[in-house]
Amino acid sequence: LWLPISMMAQSNWEIPNAGNNKQKEVKKEKKAEKQSAQAAYRDPKYTSKDAVTEIDGKVAWEIDIDVPGSTAQQNYDKMLEFLNKLVTEKNQLENSNVSLVNKQEHKIAASVREWLILSSTFYATDRTKFYYTLFVDCFDNHVKVTMNRINYYYDERPNITTKFTAEELISNDNALNKAKTKLVRPGAKFRRRTIDRKDELFSKIKSYLING
Repeated sequence: LWLPISMMAQSNWEIPNAGNNKQKEVKKEKKAEKQSAQAAYRDPKYTSKDAVTEIDGKVAWEIDIDVPGSTAQQNYDKMLEFLNKLVTEKNQLENSNVSLVNKQEHKIAASVREWLILSSTFYATDRTKFYYTLFVDCFDNHVKVTMNRINYYYDERPNITTKFTAEELISNDNALNKAKTKLVRPGAKFRRRTIDRKDELFSKIKSYLING
């Protein structure tokens, strides 16, 4: 770099350090993320005993959707279409598929394999492989969807993947403190994001059935 002698004589010149600004942004984002997580740890949406339900000792959610004026066949066709789209979305993993159908009884089973984002910032993404099954029962004017058989495949360390069941990570017994008022680690982030994903899925299914 060439500078005029008159300018070199001045002592106010310095090399800009863009890294300092980036470090400040990272610290600011980490602080905001921590504050958000701490608030969520006591959010009734995640800490309520009804937030994570169980059937026969296994974590599972069910939703019953009324679809007035519909036939079982129409609901079956819509749900099959919805699930075929779901298992090909960008966040899906290999072997995510509609695994079984019963056309006569209007039943469908989908084995879903996808990425579940636990946290994401511009400097890092924490995610897990998220496996679950969706069972669909279609009737005249009504559809029942069950989400169960939930497992996580999480890279706790580079190249070391550990399998966890939903019962181990997000159940009321393992993801809440003794008073059942606050989320605890390690299951806290898994419980929050799983509930969010369940709510998102059920909302999309309901909208698809009713609005097309």
